[in-house]
Amino acid sequence: MARVLFLQTIQFEFTGVMYVSAYLKRAGHQVDLYLESEEGENFYRKIKEYQPDLIAFSAMTGDHVRSLQIAEKVKEMMDVPTLMGGPHPTFFPETIEQPALDIICRGEGEEAAAELCDRIDKGEDFTDVMNLWVKRDGVIYKNDVRPGENELDNLPIPDREVYYKYPYLRDYPTKPFITGRGCPYLCTFCFNRDFNRMYHGKVKQLRRHSPGRALEEMVQAKEKYPLKRIFINDDIFIMDTAWMAEFLPRYRKEVGLPFACNVRANLVDEERVKLLKEGGCFMVSFGIESGDPELRQQVLKKNIKDEDILRTGELFHKYGIKMKTFNIMGLPDETVDKALKTIRINAAIQVDFPWCSILQPYPRTELATIAQSKGLLDESFSLDDINASFFSSSVLKQPNIKELTRMQKLFYLGVKAPWTIPLIKIAAKLPLDPLYFGIFAATYTYRFKQETDIDWFTTVKFALRHRKNL
Repeated sequence: MARVLFLQTIQFEFTGVMYVSAYLKRAGHQVDLYLESEEGENFYRKIKEYQPDLIAFSAMTGDHVRSLQIAEKVKEMMDVPTLMGGPHPTFFPETIEQPALDIICRGEGEEAAAELCDRIDKGEDFTDVMNLWVKRDGVIYKNDVRPGENELDNLPIPDREVYYKYPYLRDYPTKPFITGRGCPYLCTFCFNRDFNRMYHGKVKQLRRHSPGRALEEMVQAKEKYPLKRIFINDDIFIMDTAWMAEFLPRYRKEVGLPFACNVRANLVDEERVKLLKEGGCFMVSFGIESGDPELRQQVLKKNIKDEDILRTGELFHKYGIKMKTFNIMGLPDETVDKALKTIRINAAIQVDFPWCSILQPYPRTELATIAQSKGLLDESFSLDDINASFFSSSVLKQPNIKELTRMQKLFYLGVKAPWTIPLIKIAAKLPLDPLYFGIFAATYTYRFKQETDIDWFTTVKFALRHRKNL
């Protein structure tokens, strides 16, 4: 039995970690997780006391920096192999070159982690385990990804216990679930394109739990933990109408809690919206990204038209389902007038919970390549140049970039009070950045409270915990 310890800085339950932990426990290994923020000054002492055979991190780009710092500290304390999995090493496998890491895992990690732990337990070599890149004596062993699991029901129910020993996460009234994996779309700012290429021919592009298995997990969580709302975190929940028609009536009967999910405007029709409403959906999230059709189609390649967005707004208003939208400002070649279109189209469909970030063009995405081709990024542009926050500033060398980042701070105000839009255009020229950031922080916090329907005390606690993300 190998003893595995996950270390994490972000105060949120990662679905991938929960799946891997459950898979490892089913294989007979011992797993625990420590959140740096919750352990405080006991963090490193508890790591040493656990006596792990493997230290593991699941890292997103941006968070990987702190994870590497922790790994370096752990290496100073004890001789234990360190592994990083998750989105960051999947798409930036050169992360293995970091001195504090011994192993990275690319792609889905359940089977790879179990095989690795089996070999560690037996004292066997693991340099040829598929999905892993392993560094040993200055040599990096680069293994291809194995075929993925097409039948998601073969995987055990995700292990929430590793997170819910912390009251903050256990008692939070909304909890995330996924019913499926995969996205067939090729937006230029997203890594799904590369993920699909990496797994081409090795796994179905879209996979889903059976309705019964998805419901089993939700019912178990409802019976065991405080739970008032469910967030179904599939990339696009409404891909399969027949699956929805089987799942949602059962969800209403067996779970019966309000739920939110992600949709895509070009897939929204009355049949799907009606199914969502009857199933208990209280909110949907979808990406508009830009209100300018040219930017949305040519630069972002969303393949979503204005009429798709307007129809989506009409249908969700008709059925009384609230809307959250994702938007981006600071795009290549975006003008102030084009950015105003983003505010206006959100205002036009009367979005309940508008959300807007500043573009972070991650290296190797098609969007970063577009920005470089236009001379908006240095040829030496790398991960080190990316901001950890989506809301602070932009890396693009664009003449109007300060105006665009100021407009992002005032985005919520413009959507909710459209009469301010002409004033926002003027304000974007004024160097009142601390004031604008204060407005952004206040409106972001207010939006979050309204969206989650939690009390002000809990909202303030959440904001203080996550203030670094702003």
